[in-house]
Parts: sequence; structure tokens; C-alpha cells
Amino acid sequence: MKIKTFIVFINLIIAHSLMAHDLPVKLSQKLDAKNQAIINKALDEVSEYLPAKLKAGLPAGIELRFEKFSGHKKIPEDICSRSDKDKKPFVYGEYNHLKNRLTLNIAVFRELAIGQADSQKIACQHKSLYGQAIATIVHELVHAYDFNNNNPSSSEEFRYRAGFKKGLLKTKNKNSEPMRSADAYELSSVTESFAVNSEYFSMDPEFACRKPAMFDYLKKIFEADPFPNRSCQLSNIVMMSTPAGYFPMKLDPQRVYRIDYLMASPGRELSSGFGHSMFRIVLCAPERMDVISNKMIKATPWGPKCLEDRLYHMVVSYRANVEDATLNYFKGILGGYPSMLFILNFADVLDEYNRDELRDVVSYPLKLNTKEKTDFINKVLEEHWNYRGSYKFVTNNCAVESFDLLKSALDRSGYSDVHSVTPRGVLQDLDQLEFLSLKSGAQESFKAKTDQLILAYKSAYGGSENKKAVLNFIKGSSSDERLGKFNQFAKIKIESQDLHTEMSLIKSSLVKASSFSVMEQQILRTRTSEFRKKAAELFMDYKSGKNDDAKSERIKKLMEESDIAFKQNFSDLASTGYGVPLINEMQNRTEMEQKIEQSKDSIANIEAAIKELMPAEVAVLKAISSNISLFNQKSLAIRKIYRSKLEHYIREVLLNLSREDSSRTLLIHSLSSSEGLNKVRELMDRDLVGEQEILDSKLRKLIEEILN
Repeated sequence: MKIKTFIVFINLIIAHSLMAHDLPVKLSQKLDAKNQAIINKALDEVSEYLPAKLKAGLPAGIELRFEKFSGHKKIPEDICSRSDKDKKPFVYGEYNHLKNRLTLNIAVFRELAIGQADSQKIACQHKSLYGQAIATIVHELVHAYDFNNNNPSSSEEFRYRAGFKKGLLKTKNKNSEPMRSADAYELSSVTESFAVNSEYFSMDPEFACRKPAMFDYLKKIFEADPFPNRSCQLSNIVMMSTPAGYFPMKLDPQRVYRIDYLMASPGRELSSGFGHSMFRIVLCAPERMDVISNKMIKATPWGPKCLEDRLYHMVVSYRANVEDATLNYFKGILGGYPSMLFILNFADVLDEYNRDELRDVVSYPLKLNTKEKTDFINKVLEEHWNYRGSYKFVTNNCAVESFDLLKSALDRSGYSDVHSVTPRGVLQDLDQLEFLSLKSGAQESFKAKTDQLILAYKSAYGGSENKKAVLNFIKGSSSDERLGKFNQFAKIKIESQDLHTEMSLIKSSLVKASSFSVMEQQILRTRTSEFRKKAAELFMDYKSGKNDDAKSERIKKLMEESDIAFKQNFSDLASTGYGVPLINEMQNRTEMEQKIEQSKDSIANIEAAIKELMPAEVAVLKAISSNISLFNQKSLAIRKIYRSKLEHYIREVLLNLSREDSSRTLLIHSLSSSEGLNKVRELMDRDLVGEQEILDSKLRKLIEEILN
């Protein structure tokens, strides 16, 4: 009797030790001591991962059981590559909140029994099949927490953070083709997104560095940082898109002085008819001279001085990554183009809009505190490396995407009341929500080069002072037509008259010749942009098999050889992992430049192929370039004549002035006075002897020679 009592007592001790975890989970199936020990060891490990608030929020008495799901006896070893729709999906487990039951696939138990040390290693997600098994329990317990705490996954705040949008029938994630997702299952619903992200928040020390915005949100929800001593560091690296390709740049929150809502005025095309929404990140220069210590010190948000550091300013711009280059409007309306978050240089953006497209750009400062600036940058990093949505002109365009970025980055109320779909509408909503003030006058305007072109158009071709007329001329005139007008002008001879009149006529001729050049250079810029789009579209047609002819295989081969030149997803420039790449996962600038250098021969072959495929278009560009060369030669010839006669004209006027006492006194005074020198210029006709025509130092030297 004593022996039996002792055995029962020992069994009670063993049973108590097997249930040492603090999770409200109980087995509903009878297992032997060995298997029960496996389960409880796993639950104990899960308990170590879960934040205290999450555990405290679990419903009591969760029933745990194992069943066969989807016919799999074990977790598939090829789980990282299982994207084929024909494969039977593997089901890890499920939580039924009505029955408060957690059911796991028997294959999950198999991996728990194998243990971490002997488990099959994998390249994705939790790095081993054992890790996948543990993560399954964490994931399903997050579901239990979610259901037991009024569904935080369904809150407006989480929906914005996770990128979900409410539709007429269901809530759907905008990120239709994620580039670097840890687990695409997070896109299936808000509940799964909450569970997947909480799973990685709890288990992956690198989650804070890979998804910093989501990490901050979950840290606030669960009031804990699971890995305060993590070794990873947020890289803050973005791939800046430039005319030469993608280049890594650091987006350092410590250098952010200001973040602006940047808006381009409407363009001529349907796709740009409402303007364009972007954000401008005003970054201070990396270092600046400290006037007190007389040393260069690292940047901090210096203040308004940083507005002058335009070379370092970045632009955040959602754009349709148009792989067939020329927008198909029907396709755009239906969402046929992927939308991605591009990082651009501010100077390039101004060139694009002010010079290439002749559109104004206005920068409106946002009222953000230091934390909000950092939160915004963190969300930009996440979106830049992972987001690839569906671009729609009306419902998911640049304005919608930009406003959604702000909503997902910052904790502010009132978002649910605004749903603008145009850049101007977003601007007004930002004013209403007090992100900015339209009445403050704090905005910066960057004007298009239209006025210069209007003057050039009127001078060269006698056109009207009308922007639309200039744009129509740029788009519709032929190179032969423009050359004919120029040749008529070039035949005009200036009759020799008095020197002042002759100089005035030469100056007018020089202005007109320069106007021909200015217009032709703008036409080349516009036509080249159109040519590039058409060439890219043609190549993509060949690549996709739309043009199935003898040239098709050659084009495909060229495309493969010069992959770096046509690479569409900059996420491919980071090798492994998910979310924001860690430093060791990224190609550095040197590696990228080497690839570009290696692709030069292939690019040259592509250029040759373009000339063969588009001979008419190439001929047009050659004709425009020929015009520019001819127009510039004429301008230089007239300028040479003007310069040679200018000094003679100045000497003659100065000699006449020096003969009168009052004028001579003025000449003497001008040697030491800027005011006096300006009066001398006015006496000689300031239009002919302005500061651009002759420098102050040169003019004073001539005055000294005359006086002596």
C-alpha cells in the first residue's frame, strides 16, 4: 500500500512538473508521459516568447488537441518555395474561438518531438521546421488573444498599419504582390496579419529592424519589448532611383529637419491630369562647419539652413511601375500596373516637372514632432522594401497612396472622415486635419521653366505668349519646319549704321538665335522622354511574347544579358530576409557600379537594336540634334561678332564722356563706387553693357585706360 501511494505521489509530481508553463492551455487527448512532456516543453518555450500582457489576455481553459490536416504527415521541407497553386496547401493548425479550441496538425507535433537540434533547417520564416512548429502555437494563441480582447486586429489603427482597405464586400490588403514579406499569409485577412506580425514580434529579435513601424505599434499594444538586447541595427538604407539606375542611400532620421507634402501641378496627359502627390524629406547635409569650434561636426536638424541642402533632399513618391512603359488607360483604371514607393533625388524631381514636363511644384511643410518624423521614416522604409500594390487612376492613385502612408505611420484621429482621391483634395484634408496650414504662406514654390520658353517661342517663331500654344508647338512641330524658320532668320543681314544701332541689332539677333536653341533643346528633352517610353514598351512586348517574330529571341537574349538596366524590383538588390534588409543582405554601391560597368556592352547592343527597331524615331532625334548643333553654331558666331564690337563701342562712349568735365568726374567716381559704375552703364545703354556682357573689373580697367 505504501509503494502504491508512493508511485501515485511520484506521478503527481511528474504531472505537475509537466504542466510547469503558465499558459491557460490543457490537453484534451490522453498522451503517455513522454509525449505529454514534449507538449509541455513546447508550451513552456512558447510561454517564454509571449509578452506578459498577451498571456494575461488569453481566455481560460484553451483546449489543445492534434489532428491530421491536409493529408500531410510532416511539415513540407520545401515550404519556402511552395507558391505553386496546384500544390495542396499545408495547414499548421487553427484556433476555434467558439469552442475555445486550439487544434494543431499532427505533423507539427512530429517536429516538436524531433526537437530543435535535429530539425530540418529552412531558408525562410523561422529557419527550421521546429521553429515553424513553435511559431504555429504562438500564432494560434495570438488569435485567441485577439478574439478575447475585442479584436484589436479589426481596429482602424491596425488596419492602416497593416495596409488593409475596406471595400464594399470585404477588407482587403493593398499589398497585392509583396516584395519582401516574411509570410504572405499576413495579407489574407486582418486577423491573420495581426497573428503573423505578433508571431514575429514575439519570436524574431530582428523584427524591430526589419519592420520598425509595425514593431513600434505592437510594442505599444503589448507593452513590452521581447528582445531589448538585440544585436541588429536598423540600416535606414533605401535604393534611390536615378537616371543611371538604383543606388543605396541612407535615410537617417537624425538628419531630418522637415517633411513636406509635395504636389506637382496637373499635366497634359490623362494620368497626370490631377497633379501628383509626393513627400519631400528635407535632410540636412551630413556635416557642417561649427563657427564656434571651427570644426566640421555631424548633422542634426540644424533648422532653416537645411532648406539650402537640396542636394541631400529626398522625395517619397508612389508611382505606377509601368513595365510596358506607356500607360494603357483602361489597364490603369482596372489596376493592371503595380504601384511602388520610389525614393528620388529632389533635384531630379524638379528637373522632371519644372523642365521636362513644364509643371510647377509646391512644397507644403507638415507639422510633425520629432517622434512623428521618425515614425514616418520607419514606415517609408517598410513600404519602400516590401510594397507592390495595384495602381488605379481613381481609387488607388498617388494621392490615395500618399495619404494612406501618412495614416499608417502616425497616430492621429480623424482619418476615417477623409477619403480624398486627388492631390488637391489631400492637400485640403491635410489642412483640415491641421497637418499643415494653407493660410500660413510657409510653402515653397518651384516654378516651371515655362516663362523662359514662352519668351523663346515668341522671339524665335513669333508665337503667342500662351503656355498651351508652346506645348502644342513642342509636341507637334517638325524639325524641318523649325529649320526652315531658322534658315530664314540666318539670311537676314545687319546693315551697317551708327555703332549704337548696329550693336542693338546684333544683340537682338543674338537673343533670337539663342531662342531657337532654347526651344530646340526643350523639344529634344520632350521627344527623348517619349522615345524612351516607346522603346521600353516595344522591348517589353518582345519580352512578353506579344511580338513573335524573328527579332523576338534576340531581344529576349539582350534583355537577359542586361538585367541590371531593366531591373524592375529594387528589392532584388537585397539578397535574403524580409522587410527592411539588414546591412549584410544588401549589395553595396561598389557592387552595383561594377554590375552597371559589366552591362555596358549589353546596353550598347540594346541601343543598336533600338536603332534597328525604331528607325523613324531615331531619325527624328538625330534631326533635332542636328538642328541644335546648327543653332548653337549660329549663336556662337553672332556672340563672337557682338563681343568684338562691344569693346569698341564701350571705348568710343567712354572717350566721349571723358571730354566733358561732369562726365569725367563720374568716370573717376566709378573707379571706387558701384553706384557710379552703374550710372556709367546707364549712359552707355545698360541693355548693351550690362553685368552679363562685361564684368565690373573689366569695365573699370577700360575706364582707367581712357582716363590715363
